[in-house]
Amino acid sequence: MSSILLNNKVNLAVKKPIYYLYFIFIFFPYISFVNLGTDMQPYALLLSLLLFFLFRKSFTHEQVLIGLFFLSSVFILFISGLSFISMRSFFNYASLFFVSYIVFKVLKTERINFESFLKIAILVWFAVGLLQTIFDKTLLNFLISGSRTTDNRGVVGLAPEPTFYGIVFIFLIMFVLLSNVKNKVFYISLCVVGIVFLAKSSMAFLFLFIFLFYYLLTHANFKYILISTVALFLTPIAVSNLLEGSRLAFLLNRLIDDPTKLVLFDASLNDRFFHVYFSMKGFFTNFMIPNGYSSWNGYVSSQLPQYLDYVIIEWFSVGGRIMSGYGAAFYELGLFSLLIPLVILKLTYNLFYDDLKKFFLYFLFINTIMFSAIPIGFSFFAFFIGYLGYLGWKKNRSGYV
Repeated sequence: MSSILLNNKVNLAVKKPIYYLYFIFIFFPYISFVNLGTDMQPYALLLSLLLFFLFRKSFTHEQVLIGLFFLSSVFILFISGLSFISMRSFFNYASLFFVSYIVFKVLKTERINFESFLKIAILVWFAVGLLQTIFDKTLLNFLISGSRTTDNRGVVGLAPEPTFYGIVFIFLIMFVLLSNVKNKVFYISLCVVGIVFLAKSSMAFLFLFIFLFYYLLTHANFKYILISTVALFLTPIAVSNLLEGSRLAFLLNRLIDDPTKLVLFDASLNDRFFHVYFSMKGFFTNFMIPNGYSSWNGYVSSQLPQYLDYVIIEWFSVGGRIMSGYGAAFYELGLFSLLIPLVILKLTYNLFYDDLKKFFLYFLFINTIMFSAIPIGFSFFAFFIGYLGYLGWKKNRSGYV
């Protein structure tokens, strides 16, 4: 008996640091030890593959569906052929399956204190951005493979650019709301300040408004309608004045003057919008049959001449990468990509079947923002899926196989 207890203690002493290291790789996905030429690093995926063979294999129904999605990406890889573009897409889809699965398994052991880890992660992300804002925008940039910002944009924190710094805070807000973290208002406030005043990210700021809109839609009553209406009108004006001269203020002023100018005249938003449009058009015009990993450049080049009055051609990104998470998945893998929103539907319902307001809020919000430039293999998105699975398992243990 004593030898069994000793072995259990040794196993725990070895596994626990590995679990925490794994979570560090997930929550700080841009920290680079070797320049691989990509923003997001593969360390979470590599450790997932190692841990995959250490856990006893058992799959929930949702994990089986994500596994089918992953297998479809393997099949498309053989058809598309090996190249940097195809391998990058493939590893994105592999990350979604393996990271979400191992996150579920690690959380299920209940060997780590996720709430404490989450609070520390928020404080680190916020502190780095605050120090960069106060002292030097390039502080700690050597930890990232490539950081990109300008004088009229915010800082990057531990991300490659302000947009992704803001997006990290968006996911952190969701994790705080879903968890049992104490002082939720404090940590959510740090994330909002990080988005508005540190990252100054127009995309993340838009996501905050989308979340507020869906909250209003799902929790509609006079109080929320009044508060949300006031916030929707006053916040853009207040932020544009507080951050005068920044890109975020510039975009908010254009939104106030004429919303159509955002897409038609801002190069970055124009580029991102039409990446979503063309990828989804390619999905439907090919009758939801996979287009593969190598056809995007040819397809979009054939489409651009038809939209000269709308697309800012000289700024449109043609490099083999689709700047939309869902857009890329639907275009490249076709019908198989419907498995992802289906999985999220099942997971959110398993967790919130007794609170349909929250069910619709999270289901609508995550599926909306994943049409943006967030890659499917983004470690925070994979963690979100694994975390939903864990919370559902914890609530309804008998409902899992």
